[in-house]
Amino acid sequence: MSRRFFDDQPFTQDQPVTLGAGPSHHIAKVLRMNPGDELTLFNGRGGEWSAVLESVGKKSVTARPLAFHERDRTAPVPVTLGLPLIKGDRMDYALQKATELGVAAIRVLDTERTEVRLKGERADKKAGHWWQVVISACEQCGLNRPPALDGPLPLKDFLAAAHGLALIAHPGEAPLDAAALRDATAVTLLTGPEGGFSDPELAAARAAGFLPFAMGERVLRAETAPVALLASLWAGRSLL
Repeated sequence: MSRRFFDDQPFTQDQPVTLGAGPSHHIAKVLRMNPGDELTLFNGRGGEWSAVLESVGKKSVTARPLAFHERDRTAPVPVTLGLPLIKGDRMDYALQKATELGVAAIRVLDTERTEVRLKGERADKKAGHWWQVVISACEQCGLNRPPALDGPLPLKDFLAAAHGLALIAHPGEAPLDAAALRDATAVTLLTGPEGGFSDPELAAARAAGFLPFAMGERVLRAETAPVALLASLWAGRSLL
C-alpha cells in the first residue's frame, strides 16, 4: 500500500498539482521520497487518488493524480463523540484512536470537572494541533473523510444537539442492551472527564434523553474510555 497524504485541495486526473506545505515537508524532508514514487492523495471530500511524484524540491513537491477511487471506509452508523478535555498527550491518544475507530464527529467539551481550560490564542493553537492528530490518524488508517472536529464547547450545548441513540458512560450503571445498538441509525456517545461528571451534569444528560450505561465494574481512564466504548459499540453492531 502506497503512502497516504491529506491535502485540502481539488485534484484532477493527469493534472500535476503542487502539494501544500505539510505534505510537501513530510514527503521531502521526513520520508525523503523521490520522483517516480507512488502515493495516495485524499482531500477529505470522499474517495482517494492514486498518484505519482513528479518533482521533489526543497520547498515544494509536485504530484500527478492518476486515477480516482471511491473508497471512504466510513462506518455505516455515524457516531458523534463528546470528549471532555484531557491533560497532555492523553488527549492526542483519545483523538487518534477515536478517529481510527471511525467516529463521524468529535466534539471537545468543557465540563465542571475538566482539569484543562483553554481560551483565545491557546485554544486556537490546540485546535490546530488536534486537527493534525486527526489527519495523521486518517492517513494511517485509510479513512478518506476525516471526522468533524470542534470545540471546546460547553457541555449544555453538546447535550442540546444530541441526535440518534444518546449514551453517557458512567460507572455504576447497568450494562447497555445490545438490542438498542442494532436498531440505531446514529449514535451520540458522551464519555467522562478526568474528574468524572457532577450530579447536576448527569441529571442534565438524563433530562436531554441520554441513556447512562457502564462497561463492566472497572473505572476507565478518560482517554481509555472512548476507545473501549467505541470498540464495544462496533462489536455490538457487528460492524468490524
